[in-house]
Amino acid sequence: MSSTGRADVAESGNSSAVDKTGRNSVLYLVGALMQGLGIFLVQPFALRVLNNDAEWQELFLSVSVIQIGVVLGAAGLPLAITKAWFDHNGAAKARSISGFLSLLGALVGAIAAAVYWWLAGGGHGVFSFTVALLTMGLLATVLAAQALLRAQGRPVAFVLLSLGSSVAAYGVGLLAMLVVGATASVFMVGFGTAVCLTAVAALFIAPPSPPFAVPGAAKEALLIGLPVLPHTGSMMLLTQGAAFLLAAVAAEGVSGDYGKVQIFVLGTVTLLGALNNAWVPAIMSAKPGERPERMRSVMKTASFAGLALVIVASGGANVVTHIMAVGREDLIPVAQIMPLIALGYLLYLNASSLLFADKVTWILAVVTPSVLVISALAALGPASAGNLVLMAATSAGSFFLLGGVYFLVARRRAPGGWPVRTYALCCVAAVTYVAALLMVPRDIVSGIITAGAVALAGAGGLAVWHKRRAKRTGRASQ
Repeated sequence: MSSTGRADVAESGNSSAVDKTGRNSVLYLVGALMQGLGIFLVQPFALRVLNNDAEWQELFLSVSVIQIGVVLGAAGLPLAITKAWFDHNGAAKARSISGFLSLLGALVGAIAAAVYWWLAGGGHGVFSFTVALLTMGLLATVLAAQALLRAQGRPVAFVLLSLGSSVAAYGVGLLAMLVVGATASVFMVGFGTAVCLTAVAALFIAPPSPPFAVPGAAKEALLIGLPVLPHTGSMMLLTQGAAFLLAAVAAEGVSGDYGKVQIFVLGTVTLLGALNNAWVPAIMSAKPGERPERMRSVMKTASFAGLALVIVASGGANVVTHIMAVGREDLIPVAQIMPLIALGYLLYLNASSLLFADKVTWILAVVTPSVLVISALAALGPASAGNLVLMAATSAGSFFLLGGVYFLVARRRAPGGWPVRTYALCCVAAVTYVAALLMVPRDIVSGIITAGAVALAGAGGLAVWHKRRAKRTGRASQ
């Protein structure tokens, strides 16, 4: 493609990112819901097929390693790819960085797997973790392709890759256990095979170019991405570290119990991350004079999206926990509290997008590790006691702290662009709502009634919103 053609594509991607943000948000959200449905459908069957707490904990921790890789990968170079797309000669530069990330991920995954295999020297769970590390490396290719698709405003292709590396992978893993044998290792081989095929498909859907095809592209990506490594490692531990901390200091099996409802953390992060795929281009493509207004619009949407997510996820926690945790009612309050991480996480997402847009990612390497240290110290007591309810509350508090610090750091980069009152009201409403849910009985009947009430209220809210939107559209056309 010629440089003119690339510029046209870049301009088209810019326009699409701005003008179709609402439509793309819906598509990303639907994709994330389907993606989250994978573990929701598979986990109850996997628990029953394995029928072994040790095997389940091995499987859960292996999948957590892969999720950690997604968090590590998604927070660094993919955002640099999206940012590059909106620069001069952006399409060529972005594709070059995409090639660099794909090769780097595959290399790091292979080296990590080899080193781990050599250090572990066999033993229980070694093969599962080795496959997980290899799979984590392959996911870099998928993330690189998705960064290009996000910048181009191609949410359908983006979502298809998400489904291939999640829903399809979980399904293939479960099928492998049913056909070959009920072990965590067999599941991980099936899972890894599906991810590998998705990575190959990603190369055709959003082809990268050689890492050094554009002089200076890889160097720029490293300057943006390398300072983010301490940040991404810390984010990994903030989202997934509770399970590993419990495995280290709590009684045997407690970490596995936490893992039975950790989908409420992973699902929350996944859904907001999906919506962020629409928010990032809208923020990064804004000119300096447009930034405050654009940021205010995005943050209002994000605040209400976070509140809605808490209402739906916490309201359905009773029923979902009965299904996924095989009737463990003591885990219901844990699941109800976990979605509260949404409000802090969305604030962090939007504030950090400003830092990436201004290429001052070194700030992330300071802020996130500092928050992690505070959070780890706060979680150590509850983890040692095996108090999962307090662990969930500590996790939610950690994300509120994370978002608050990032707001203080980035607020001057979009002066007047922060709807503080709207955000604060959403936070108060979310915490009050969850506190009320904790007083509701934990039996399945109460859970069904609560979920039904939330569904009816949600349908009513959507109807009112649609009606008001239609009126505003009518006034604007007149």
